[in-house]
Amino acid sequence: MSGILGIWNFDGRPVDPSELGKLSESLAHRGPDGNGLYIRGEFGLACRLSRIMPESAVEVQPLVDPSGIAVVFDGRLDNRDELIEAICKIEPLSRAAPDPALVLGAYHLHGADFAAHLAGDFTAAIVDPDRRQLLLARDAIGLRPLYYYRTPDLFLFASEIKTLLAHPKVVTGPADDVLADYIFNYLVTADDRGVTFFKNIFSVLPAHLAIVSGNNVVTRRYWDFTPASSAHRPSLADCVDGFRHFFTQSVRRRLRSATPVAVSVSGGLDSSAIFCVGETLRRDDPTRYPALLGASYSADDGSPVDEERFLREIENHYGLSIERFDHLRTGIMHRSREAIWHIEAPMLDVQWSAHSTFLEEIRARGTRVLLTGHWGDQFLFDDAYVVELCRRGAWLTAWQHVHEYGGWLGVADQNFYRRRLLRGLWRNALPDAVVPALRRLRRRLRQAPNPQSWYAEPFRQRAESRTAARGPGGFTAHGRSLYQMARSRYHVLCMEWNNKVGLMHGLDMAFPFLDRDLIAFLMSIPGELQAWSGIPKVILREALRGVLPDAIAQRRGKADFTDAGNSGMADDFDDISACLRAGSTTRMGYVKPDRIAGQIAEMRSRVMGDTCDVSRPLADLLALELWLQVFMAPAPQESPQPPG
Repeated sequence: MSGILGIWNFDGRPVDPSELGKLSESLAHRGPDGNGLYIRGEFGLACRLSRIMPESAVEVQPLVDPSGIAVVFDGRLDNRDELIEAICKIEPLSRAAPDPALVLGAYHLHGADFAAHLAGDFTAAIVDPDRRQLLLARDAIGLRPLYYYRTPDLFLFASEIKTLLAHPKVVTGPADDVLADYIFNYLVTADDRGVTFFKNIFSVLPAHLAIVSGNNVVTRRYWDFTPASSAHRPSLADCVDGFRHFFTQSVRRRLRSATPVAVSVSGGLDSSAIFCVGETLRRDDPTRYPALLGASYSADDGSPVDEERFLREIENHYGLSIERFDHLRTGIMHRSREAIWHIEAPMLDVQWSAHSTFLEEIRARGTRVLLTGHWGDQFLFDDAYVVELCRRGAWLTAWQHVHEYGGWLGVADQNFYRRRLLRGLWRNALPDAVVPALRRLRRRLRQAPNPQSWYAEPFRQRAESRTAARGPGGFTAHGRSLYQMARSRYHVLCMEWNNKVGLMHGLDMAFPFLDRDLIAFLMSIPGELQAWSGIPKVILREALRGVLPDAIAQRRGKADFTDAGNSGMADDFDDISACLRAGSTTRMGYVKPDRIAGQIAEMRSRVMGDTCDVSRPLADLLALELWLQVFMAPAPQESPQPPG
């Protein structure tokens, strides 16, 4: 979880050490274990180092070879053995070498193609001063953020946007098209530039390399998922065996830590699978893997989020204790301004206060790595395949599957997945060009009050013509749907959110369900086998028999946090209203001044509903207001400061 940054003065001015040091200060929270600088003429690199990996005790960054080539690196490499074997053919390298040394070795071997030979969660930058070239690389999924800013005489990059904003020559403002696409469409629009919420500031896209040469910047994809061969159709047993291999490998990779590793365990299938596989690995080889800390929210007995009996099943199965954290803060306002400063995006979860205090408690236990089950729902269960079943004429099988879902997922509305199937068939029959018009028509015909009607029409119109990006050809409907999730701009933004929120609390967050090889495997198998007989996540249930307690492997239903989220929003309603009255959203033209006061007053009586249809849009509006206050209020020549 290190922080990296760099400067290239295109006009040839030598980098000022004090300027580089000042920018580095903005990343201090990402790296408490060291602060290194590299300056060679107009090139400058800096790293705030966090020594989490077992090999990082001897790590020094920036790492510079005798020729002056320098690398800075944030993350974790998963194919170390393969890299070391290849590098040792041209130069000696210890098996205990830290990851940045492997990146430098890969550059010596492959030049500008080095990133295609790296696997893991990472960002990396390499300066080759003799070639007058800078290379920026981001991992295949996009779990680590990396941003850049360019003018005719300056190029800056950093792990976080606030570092770029700290430079006096950076000129920015709200990127209104991106804001509108996020608020109204959840960033469905295709993006090949890496746009952010800040004008003129770009993100290196996942699986991409940015090549900076002279004052020219070229980006290209260095890796991508590929469609599975249709020549071989695996059996259910093949899928179960494959999942067991790739999921165990994924958890093993993320247990690589010099300190104990925490696992957020709810009692649900996904988080329980991570903890149980991790504990099994640790017991099989206790000298290789660190101790595990199981950590869970506590809930009132019998509440919709009470999963105590499943936690006890794990404890009894393994003879251990999972630590409960109770009396967590509720609501959204706790450290909310500080959160926005770290997140750098107008995003707040309706249960932010509970989530934040949970992370505070975990960090206080001495761990620096947290594994969670996020994205298990997205990649282990996707119903896009039922449309394909219908196209093949297997209507009865498709209907049986959607009928079965509700019983396993605890969906009260038994027609929910049937309607999804019909909508899927309808969408696939429509050309992309008519989708925006139909969306506008649906909004006009909406009978229920629209909680987003406080937004100004010019702002809303920026999102009207957006259409969803489609995946490449060659995939099955199931594979294409997973591809779109893996490449979703919204999901990448959520990954960045988690990375920055974790680091706000001194934690490096990792997600076994976002492993590149695991996702590629899931894309390659038929959707109807991934949900065989309509049983969601059946390959996980079958693959981990004996590892997961039976009560969890056969579990039906999920915890429902709707009431908890709505209740917290209601508790904080006065503070939310006071924050919104500051009026940045109205002053800058995003919200109608004549509607917002009445709408907010009306929300008080509606926030405690059966869904989050009111609390979520309210949280989005609050996040936008705070983002504008934190990042757009200072004078242009000043950088935003962390809330005191």
